[in-house]
Amino acid sequence: MKKLIIAISILFAVGVFNPLSAQVNINVNINVDKQPAWGPTGYDYAGYYYMPDINVYYDITNALFYYLTGSKWISAQYLPDKYRKYDLYSMYKVVVNDKQPWLQNKTHKKNYSQYKGDKTQEPIRYSNNAKYNTSKNNTNSWVNTNRSDSRSGNTDSNRTDSRSNNNGNNKTQDNNSQRSPERTSQQNGNNRR
Repeated sequence: MKKLIIAISILFAVGVFNPLSAQVNINVNINVDKQPAWGPTGYDYAGYYYMPDINVYYDITNALFYYLTGSKWISAQYLPDKYRKYDLYSMYKVVVNDKQPWLQNKTHKKNYSQYKGDKTQEPIRYSNNAKYNTSKNNTNSWVNTNRSDSRSGNTDSNRTDSRSNNNGNNKTQDNNSQRSPERTSQQNGNNRR
């Protein structure tokens, strides 16, 4: 019996003092510095913004917008020109931390419709909180202001955008699909109006 108690004590001591079991894994997700200046204050981490006014998502990590065209979700660095009149600084944004949130778009439209037209949310740009000092400089535009107006005969078909080149790996997705949204030619600088 004495040997059994000693053996259990040794096993217990090895288990308690084993450095491998004493390790603590802390995973803190903070991306305040990645959030755009037009994003809402109050979040140390945000995966996506959902904007009920225009039914659009914004991926903060990849700086991409996701918008619905027909039955397909499109991902692009910029929104199409029809969104030019909207002001993302004053528009309400709902933080959504699910992967591929557009797959729950029907639920989001229903649950967040009461925020349409709500302009009470403070954007990062106007915050006095020091944690947003870097984010205030993230003035990500939602429309491509560098494109030439096609009415003047100029197009930007020769422009390239190395940041968002997807090497021709376009994928499509309908509302019920698990695949990635289609990447637009807008991201490769080949957009024509």
